[in-house]
Amino acid sequence: MKNTIFKSFKFTFSLMLTVMLCLSFSTITNAASVKDIPVKKTISADITGDGKADKILITTTMDDDFRVKKLKVMVNKKTAFSKNCTDSGINYITAKYTKMTNKNEFIQLMGIGDNDYIVLNQIYKYNNTSKKLYSVSKLDNTACEIVSAKKNRLTLHHGEQPAETGWLTWKMSYKFRNNKFVLTNATTSTVKSTIGYSRKDSYSKLFRKNIFVTAKKLRFYNGKKLAFTVPKGKQVTLKKLTLSKGNIYLQFQYGKKTGWISVNNKNYDFESPYFKKVNSRLAG
Repeated sequence: MKNTIFKSFKFTFSLMLTVMLCLSFSTITNAASVKDIPVKKTISADITGDGKADKILITTTMDDDFRVKKLKVMVNKKTAFSKNCTDSGINYITAKYTKMTNKNEFIQLMGIGDNDYIVLNQIYKYNNTSKKLYSVSKLDNTACEIVSAKKNRLTLHHGEQPAETGWLTWKMSYKFRNNKFVLTNATTSTVKSTIGYSRKDSYSKLFRKNIFVTAKKLRFYNGKKLAFTVPKGKQVTLKKLTLSKGNIYLQFQYGKKTGWISVNNKNYDFESPYFKKVNSRLAG
């Protein structure tokens, strides 16, 4: 009798454990995720959209100057992507695998050059007909990478060095629609100044708080209308960033007022900077 009860318990426990493991595996498989893909190391992840793990391998061939000469992505031991990188100045490759849903999985490839300059940056999707990866982004040489994924949204961490402010970082969310990534909102309050961490002075403390000190009289706008003018030597606080037609606009607060300026201006005069102590912190 005891043996019968024990066998029954053992069978029931084993069945429950099997069900739990299956449920757990199903949850892991279907969940949105982001993970790094080490170069020259095979990982298992679904990139073909059939819900089954594929073998993904990224390899690089180096030239005599230890720069990347050729980049290749293998999916299930077949070449899905190949790029000749000769004379492109790429020192190394970083890659990320991202899954939003079973039908929307992506690989981001980034080629890094001297001074961490981004030479290559694209997000790719797998085509089951051609068995090849194709680009679904227009990141080009911008400094941004995927940091998180949800079923209906992808978040990228961006970086840019406008001459007017120095390095800034921010996050923006994208939806995958009509086979391309579309911004959910072109304005973000996540923008941060990063030029206050290399030195220990009073200005660094301000930069870490997104505070800039005007180096001359500056005008801030709301649309085409002048919002206010700030005299030289006054503190303004960076609050928001917006993207419009490839241009970057920054919102600053002065007292209780807020207004915008454009940055990355082609005719920017370094001899007449917008803000104090920024020029000496510019990289490159």
